[in-house]
Amino acid sequence: MTTTIAPPPSGPPPAAAADPSPTGEAPPPAPLRQRLFGPGGLTFPAWAYLLFFFVIPVSLILWYSLGYKPDQFTTYATDQLSLDRYGEALGSQYRSIFTNTFGIALTGTILALLIGVPFAYWIAVKAPAKYRPIMLALLMIPFWTNFLVRTIGWQITLAPTGWMSKIIEAFGGDPLDILYTRAAVQIGVVYNYLPLMILPVYVAMDRAGLSLREASRDLGAGRITTFFRITLPLAAPGIVSGCLLVFIPLMGDYVTPQVLGGAQGAMAGQLIASQFNTAQNWALGSAMTVVLMAFVILCLLVVAVVIKLLLAAIAKSITDVPLPAADTVIGRLPSLPPTSLRPSRTRIDWLTIIQNVWAVAIYLFLFMPIFVIVAYSFNTGNVLAAWDGFGFDAYTRALDNAVILRAVTVSLQVAVLSALLATVIGGLAGIGLGLTKKSAWWGVGLTAILTITLVTPDIASAIAMLPWFVTLGVDAGIAPLNIGLVRLVIAHTAIALVVVTFVVRARVAGLDPALNEAASDLYAKPLARLRHVILPAATPGLIAGGLLAFTFSLDDVVISSFVQQPGYTPWPVYIFSSVRIALRPEVAAISTLMLILTLAIIGVVALILRRSGQSLTKMIG
Repeated sequence: MTTTIAPPPSGPPPAAAADPSPTGEAPPPAPLRQRLFGPGGLTFPAWAYLLFFFVIPVSLILWYSLGYKPDQFTTYATDQLSLDRYGEALGSQYRSIFTNTFGIALTGTILALLIGVPFAYWIAVKAPAKYRPIMLALLMIPFWTNFLVRTIGWQITLAPTGWMSKIIEAFGGDPLDILYTRAAVQIGVVYNYLPLMILPVYVAMDRAGLSLREASRDLGAGRITTFFRITLPLAAPGIVSGCLLVFIPLMGDYVTPQVLGGAQGAMAGQLIASQFNTAQNWALGSAMTVVLMAFVILCLLVVAVVIKLLLAAIAKSITDVPLPAADTVIGRLPSLPPTSLRPSRTRIDWLTIIQNVWAVAIYLFLFMPIFVIVAYSFNTGNVLAAWDGFGFDAYTRALDNAVILRAVTVSLQVAVLSALLATVIGGLAGIGLGLTKKSAWWGVGLTAILTITLVTPDIASAIAMLPWFVTLGVDAGIAPLNIGLVRLVIAHTAIALVVVTFVVRARVAGLDPALNEAASDLYAKPLARLRHVILPAATPGLIAGGLLAFTFSLDDVVISSFVQQPGYTPWPVYIFSSVRIALRPEVAAISTLMLILTLAIIGVVALILRRSGQSLTKMIG
């Protein structure tokens, strides 16, 4: 029997065009299709989008801070450009608010770290493996609940006439007196940002692996020594990520101090917003925005160095466990006692009991405001915080209110459209970055822009986008940018695509490079490799990133407050505007229905990922 081998297709394989010629001449340029669907071409949409809707608007903030006056907005501006506004922003009149902001942010980050690390360790190491998905799902539910609604739950809880004060009074104590103080703001920010600390720390501890911990125990190290010598250093990347994810948005938090704080809890986000919305002093507000952004970047550098030094100090402070010499052990092994029929008496593991009690307390802490909102959605009174009786009146009134239904519809439309757009642009960018060499200029540049976008506080992004949209829509005559829905979708996408890009990049970077190389060796075109090799493997990351984009859009208050137009008020902005007057039970009713809708969507997505062998929580972390 003779075996015939088919000759390969004529011509060199697609990758051969990149090899240098034997004569030493420069290789011919790659075909347009290969460049378009190669790593650099895939990142181009994200480059264009972020440059046009983030880099340019933020750059204008620098121009405004020098005193430039956009006529349709500001009242106060100087005819001559100068740095005087920076001196005013850093003056004694406003310095205390920036100091207060840094104190709240730093304290909140430290508290979230102290609370979140033991809890993440308990899930990753102590919790039974078969129950771990349930415990992670319980952690994710507060994360997916509307940020503003959870904060309102704390407002009801901490109020002097709230349910907690009534319980304290029933036992003979005095009612709570911490609402509209810095303490209330501190509780609110720790609660709201705690999941952002726990998730990356858990993923890092889970990836650290069981084998190293078992080896440490086998060598004689105790649990505490193993934690500080093995688990904590290996979890350092997750700890750093968690600190950044908490500290950055906390510095620009605008919602929590507005709902829970008073004069003592004022933060920089409120101050900056007041310069644009109330005082119409765009030069001073822009200078404050630049100061806040520079301060955040400086703090990030300092925190990174401090964390690195702290972990190194912890590692050096604990000595290695001394091991006995082999010749002193041989011949001294004790004989095994006879088997006893009586059950052995075990010592009570107080450390495990404390960890379990701590975990239950954290779960109660995370779910308490949600339970409050759901419970008060059945309030039959006219004021949310004043309980009148049990009934379904709030649901009936909410579903008959055209203004509420319009706000909910706008939010859902914006969330779906921005999630789709962010998934497409961010997905392509994530794939491109995952396939790009570290030295490629487009990868380094795009990663820098994505990082700057991520560390920019929401209040700064919102302020930058408003005049840019008006300039393009009114002065440049780009009609779609005069439509409120288009503005919201563009603004939300500019922030959401950053998250999608990083999630997809992590997914693609973890793939076996041999798959793409094998497809190239089989003469697959770049588009074919993208469709049949890369996209199927990146699909779980695209789904997780799109879900995050959808949730972040439903949560957004700050950016939506600035770029919205009449008739296109999203649901979070409607709630935020109602906080200043009096919240009605209809807000809790619709929030409960939207929570159920969000959980249903998350459940479907988690089921899809589970069938493909993926974990939603680990991908997000």
